[in-house]
Amino acid sequence: MRYYLMILIMMWPGLALADFRIAATGCVSPGASLTISGRSFTRQPTGEILAKSGARTENLTVKSWSSRQIRVTLPRRGLKLGDTYVVSWATAGTIARPLGKITICTTAAPNRTRAARDVVPAPDGSPEYMVFAPTGQAQAARNALQAQGATLLRTRTLRQLDRTLLLFSFPGNLSLERARSLLGNSAPGAVLDQHHIYGLAAGPRIYAAAMIGDDPGGACRLRRAVRVGQIDGPVNTSHPALAGVAVSRASVLAEGERPARTDHGTAVAGIIAGQPAGGSLAGFAIGAKIYAAEAFANIKGRNGARLENVAVGIDWLLGQSVQIVNLSMSGSSNQAFAGLMTRARAKGMILVAAAGNEGTSKLRYPAGSPDTIAVTAVDAAGRVYSKANSGAHIEFAAPGVDLYAAKGGGGGYLSGTSYAAPIVTALLARTAARGGLSLTKARSSLRRGVRDLGPAGRDTKYGFGLVQSGGC
Repeated sequence: MRYYLMILIMMWPGLALADFRIAATGCVSPGASLTISGRSFTRQPTGEILAKSGARTENLTVKSWSSRQIRVTLPRRGLKLGDTYVVSWATAGTIARPLGKITICTTAAPNRTRAARDVVPAPDGSPEYMVFAPTGQAQAARNALQAQGATLLRTRTLRQLDRTLLLFSFPGNLSLERARSLLGNSAPGAVLDQHHIYGLAAGPRIYAAAMIGDDPGGACRLRRAVRVGQIDGPVNTSHPALAGVAVSRASVLAEGERPARTDHGTAVAGIIAGQPAGGSLAGFAIGAKIYAAEAFANIKGRNGARLENVAVGIDWLLGQSVQIVNLSMSGSSNQAFAGLMTRARAKGMILVAAAGNEGTSKLRYPAGSPDTIAVTAVDAAGRVYSKANSGAHIEFAAPGVDLYAAKGGGGGYLSGTSYAAPIVTALLARTAARGGLSLTKARSSLRRGVRDLGPAGRDTKYGFGLVQSGGC
C-alpha cells in the first residue's frame, strides 16, 4: 500500500509540489542561482536536480544542500529561451520528484549590465547586491526583494553585530533605487548596495621612527598587552619580524576562494607589533596581540576583499574583544559598508583606514566613512605620497613612503597608505595601554602635538598633519 501511495504522489504534481518551493518570480536567466525549499530533502546530496522541457533535459549544478533547502545554478548554455521547465529531483531506482517550474527569460540577461571590475559578479555575470540588515528585519527584507524577482544567493549571520548579510542577484527590471525604496518600507533599518571588492591600499616602495618623535635607536614596548585587529591578507607568522608575536588568525574567506599572498598582511602586522629581534623591522607597538581576519583572496586575477568577508571579519574581531582595527584597503563608496562601519563604531570599535592610492579626490571606502580615522602617507621630507587619495575626510598623515617593513623572508622598502595606517593603529594601541580608549579620545590623542603640513590647519591632503607619538 505504501509503495502505491508513493507512486501516486510522484504522479500527482499538485500534491508533490506542495512540499517544495522555488524562490524565484518571473523569468530566470541561464547561469542564475535558484534556492529550493522543502521538507524532505536528504541531509547529504543524493541523486540529481534536473530541468526538463519536452525532450530537452539539463542537469543543474548543486551549490549547497541540506535537509530543508538546496541551492542550484542553471547552466549558461543548453536551456531554450522562453521555454518553461519542470525542475525535478531524480534518484536511482525512483521516479523523478517534481520540485516546481521555471520559465527561462527570452534573453540571457534582460536589461542587465555586467558587474564592474570592483563588484562581485552574480552567477549570470550581473552585479551582486548586498543587504546589511538588523537580524530582526532580515526576513522582511528578503521577502520584499524576492517578491520583485530578486534571487537570494546566500546569507551570513553577524552575531556580534546583530546583523545579517543577504546577497542577491537582481532581475533586469529591478533597479538599485527601486530596491532601496522597497526596503525603506519593509525593513527600514536595512541598507543596500552593490557587493564591492576592496583592493589592498598598497603601492610600490619606504623608512620612519624619528619622524613621529620616537627614539630611532630604541623600541617602544606597551605597558600592557592590547588586542589589535587587522582585516587584510594572510599573515606569515613564521616571518622573523613576528617571532614571539602573539598572532591569532582566522580565515573569513568563502568556500572555494584562494587566499591572497602573505606579503601585505605580514607587513602590516610587523609595522604594528614586530619584535626588536627583527632588527630594523621592529614595530611601533611591541607587545600588542595581533588578531588577523584574513579576508583577501585572488579575485578576478588580483588581490581583493569582498565586502561580505570584511563584514564577517569585523564580526569575528568583535567576538574576540578587539577594539582597535586596521583597515589597509580602499574601494568604492558603499552604503552597506557605511552601515557596517556605523554599527562597528556603535559597538565600541575604533577603525583606522588607509586613504587609498588611486590618486583621486573622489570619496573612497572605508576611509571615506565618518566612523573611521582616515590616514594618508608621507615621505621622509613630509611630502604626501604621490598616489594618495585626498579629500575633506583625511584626518592624519604618517610615514608610508619607502618604509622599511617585512617583505618576503626579510625586509624591503614599501610605499602606500596601507603602511601609514598601521603606524597610527600602533599609536592608538599605546594610548589604549595607558587606559581606556574611545573614538573621541583616539582622535584627540592623535591631534595632540600633530605636526602641521601643507596649508595652515586641516587640509584635504594632510588632514590635521603628521602624527607624533609623544613617546612610549
